[in-house]
Amino acid sequence: MSDQGMSGWSLELLGAAKQRLEALGLDLARAPEEARRAAEAAHATLMSGAGVRSATYLLLILFIGIAVEWLYWTYAYSPLRAAQSAPALTPLHALRLGLRLLLLRGSGLLLFTAAALGASAAFTWPPHVHPLVVFATLFLLVLRAAWMGVGILIAPGRPHRRLVPVAPRAARWLAAALLAAIFLLACGSFLPAMVESGGVAAHHIASALRLAAYTAAAALLVALSLALFGRPGSRGAAGAARAPLFPRSFPLAMLVVFVYAVWLLSPRAAPVAAILAVVVGLQIGLHDMVYFYWHSEDETAGKPADREALPAIALSLARFVVALAGIGAAALALDTPVSALAESSSPWVGVGLRLLGVAVLALLAHGVWIAVRSVVDQRLSRIAPADPHQPPDASSRLLTLLPLLRVTTAVVLLVLLVLSSLWALGIEITPLLAGAGVVGLALGFGAQALVRDVIAGVFYLAEDAFRVGEYVEGAGNTKGTVERITLRSVALRHHNGPLHFVPYGALGSVRNTSRDWVIDKFNLPLPIEVESEKIRKMIKKIGEQLKEDTALGQHLMEPLKGKLYRVDPGVKVFRCKFRCPPGKQFDLRAAALKRIEAALKEMGLGYAAGVNTVIVKG
Repeated sequence: MSDQGMSGWSLELLGAAKQRLEALGLDLARAPEEARRAAEAAHATLMSGAGVRSATYLLLILFIGIAVEWLYWTYAYSPLRAAQSAPALTPLHALRLGLRLLLLRGSGLLLFTAAALGASAAFTWPPHVHPLVVFATLFLLVLRAAWMGVGILIAPGRPHRRLVPVAPRAARWLAAALLAAIFLLACGSFLPAMVESGGVAAHHIASALRLAAYTAAAALLVALSLALFGRPGSRGAAGAARAPLFPRSFPLAMLVVFVYAVWLLSPRAAPVAAILAVVVGLQIGLHDMVYFYWHSEDETAGKPADREALPAIALSLARFVVALAGIGAAALALDTPVSALAESSSPWVGVGLRLLGVAVLALLAHGVWIAVRSVVDQRLSRIAPADPHQPPDASSRLLTLLPLLRVTTAVVLLVLLVLSSLWALGIEITPLLAGAGVVGLALGFGAQALVRDVIAGVFYLAEDAFRVGEYVEGAGNTKGTVERITLRSVALRHHNGPLHFVPYGALGSVRNTSRDWVIDKFNLPLPIEVESEKIRKMIKKIGEQLKEDTALGQHLMEPLKGKLYRVDPGVKVFRCKFRCPPGKQFDLRAAALKRIEAALKEMGLGYAAGVNTVIVKG
């Protein structure tokens, strides 16, 4: 939009606002005199025969509606009493009971309204009276529905049946204020229509009534939001007190002021502004609402709600559904098909639709991310930390790859969201992709080491060279237990404590000492005069004893064996070996040496002096 177009549009908007405010001021000035004439005309009509006949018809209509509803309650009163007296143990149970009450009471209300409107069509009314009856019946329908809905949602005096997270001390005030605001809004909608359909020139009265009702409703809603939602130290979803970073009362109050200002300037745009305000308000309160139900359910089951994946997924889905419902309601309020909106020549309509598309894409991406992240986190919480002394299994593989999957998903979703948003805004992304390819090629030449590390890491992970919790040795002096794996490097915890971050490109040849099994060998130097066969049988017997040991035998994959390895001057060297899982060889070797020492002592033998006693080969 050009600067001239923007300035022209701004001047046109200001001119329309000025005319609108001048018209409202004129209506307020002429409304008293017009009200006096309308009151005189209404009094004369009521005192006439047509007025008496209309009042009689109205009483008959009320009697018919009440009779139909009474007949309905003769059959539905027992289910209503059962639903009212049933205990609500959790908010979800209270929600089911509330829906049942809403169905029962709403059915009676709809029967009353249908009977009254149907009966009104059967009478012959004086001119301009039948519209008044229809508007009055609808006005009564709105008030009764509001009373019923507020009573079920907030349930003053019955906190266990409450469906919204409201403090008990604020429930009565909130219910009263909401009912008063709905009454004022209904007055602003139905009373002016009733006045205008009464057959007298009452345009100024209708405008003044609408202005007074909407102004009072806006003031009441602003005061309500400031009083109930602006208190510091509100309780969060998990129940812990927290100070809000941004007062919730301010955006709620600004939404009310925004809708009121739009109505003052352009009544035709007010329904869309009201729908937008409702959608934004619901988006603000959905987090507390969803976690209110799940937190209470998990408290009953003994599980913390913030550890479950379902609340996050349900919250994302609820946000998406609310946004779609707002779009549909706005289309109905405009009484314009979506295709006609898409073909509109107005630049603001085009920009609004494109921003709406970006918002829908963001909600979809957020939902996918929440689902993937929740599933990955839930799966990781079920996997025990990797034990380097146990053989690797599928859990250790998942413990290595799932964090990488989570990071990769976040990057891919972010890139796709950015590209899709640019495309939805009408920006051609083909040149951007070509430019990104050129920039990526230049960065690749300038960051060859980074590219080498990433590619080498992909092959290390694809070949399953190591996993989290395994002890590995790389090129040079690089060795330690794998604690964390990223796309570019691996974090190795040395057995002395330091943590080394080694790029994959510098890791080189990897020696994994925690995979499958190890063979441990050690030497026994004994005097030259010992009998070789006797020593071999003694070592074999000790191996059998270790195999039968309840604590150590389960780790022996091959029993301890020994044989004469070599003969040195004055010394016979016997080689002993066994096979076990990685990390268990140290405990098994110590136990074997302890038993061998005791057996040699019983035989009256000792180690040959001056020779190293143990040589370890893994």
